[in-house]
Amino acid sequence: MANRVNKDLVRKATDLIDRDRLVNLTIDLTNIPSPTGYEGDVARAYHEVLKGAGFDATLQPIGDERYNAVGRLQGEGGGKSLMFNGHLDTSFGPEQAHRGLGYQCKGTLVDDEWIYGMGSFNMKFALANYVTAVEAIRKAGIKLGGDVVIAGVAGEIEKAPVNEYEGRQYQGYGVGTKYAITHGATADFCILGEPTNMMLIPRHCGTTWIKITVPGQLIHTAWSDLERNAINRARVVLDAIHEWIPDYCQRNRLGDFQPRVNVSAIEGGWPWRGARTPDNCVIYLDVRTLPNVLPEQAFNEVRSVVKSVVKANPHLAGTKAEIFLSAPGTSIPDDHELVQSVIAAHTHQLGQAPQMGTETWYSDAAHMNRYGIPTVNYGSAGRIRTGGGGFSTAQGEHTHIGDMMDIVRVYIEVMMDLCGVVE
Repeated sequence: MANRVNKDLVRKATDLIDRDRLVNLTIDLTNIPSPTGYEGDVARAYHEVLKGAGFDATLQPIGDERYNAVGRLQGEGGGKSLMFNGHLDTSFGPEQAHRGLGYQCKGTLVDDEWIYGMGSFNMKFALANYVTAVEAIRKAGIKLGGDVVIAGVAGEIEKAPVNEYEGRQYQGYGVGTKYAITHGATADFCILGEPTNMMLIPRHCGTTWIKITVPGQLIHTAWSDLERNAINRARVVLDAIHEWIPDYCQRNRLGDFQPRVNVSAIEGGWPWRGARTPDNCVIYLDVRTLPNVLPEQAFNEVRSVVKSVVKANPHLAGTKAEIFLSAPGTSIPDDHELVQSVIAAHTHQLGQAPQMGTETWYSDAAHMNRYGIPTVNYGSAGRIRTGGGGFSTAQGEHTHIGDMMDIVRVYIEVMMDLCGVVE
């Protein structure tokens, strides 16, 4: 589908992109610590930014001093509406600052080309991109037919309460977005600017978190034996899971892509009481699923593995598997109007079509699609200063300013295309 927007008008807006505004806003947002559960301060700050940019802005309380900052810039009528969604919470907080510049809750400009700091990569840069794009359109005097919505949401990071780990700091996986889209933050389309390194992602994998409990007996070391030790018993189950994982991944291929399974945690015993054997050992799994696969299918596969192990090893009787988080994936077709608009704008602005793919990590895009708002992941961050793409554990979070400028131009063109321009 060809882009329908007047290229001269697009150029008029892109020429007015304020680089300093983009950089300073990214740094300002990064300067505000906002680990999951503690997004209140950054939500209030972003709410003020949205108001200053001309949006009808709302600060949505979702509980425990947590907020979404949602703004709607109403169009002149006759066009479709486009939302930009981005999470306010960060993967870590100030407690990780000792790891280096990219982990500090402080935005630092390096070589006038890179911005370092916790949240700069995931994903406060995108929140700045959205506002800067809209401000350029308004400065150009261009009026859009449809609405533009920006939703800065709490609680997206992949976390879930389990066992004694409860409270707002564990309430992620889309609590803010699910509240937002049931309380007024709706649109015809949505772009979620996660750090994709400008790859267009219309296919969103799902995830199922499974807890496998292997029973044992609480015994003093003086009378202990391996057969009754829950940790030793769990080894048999764990070996079976590891044998199953490659087969699961191979059977669930989507072209060259295949999902992943991660043994994410093992819990058993008391390190402060070495004179006892534990009465259970718990294995935690993260099973990623293809966009069209529901969590129950993944759960049934794991449960079948566990049942087979127990049948072959009667002393494991009582071992059970249960789901404690389920988040199905979704996708939209490559010929969808939103996908084609992004492809056309990216191609026009950057001289070549974007790469397209399926991502293993989970984002709020899947929730948006499930609620009937077609959504793609498409963001600028992902290039690493020392080369390559993805995320650098050693350097921590950082984002490239030139790439941000590029995607702001694309966002401007997509807005003008999908929302329409009123002459």
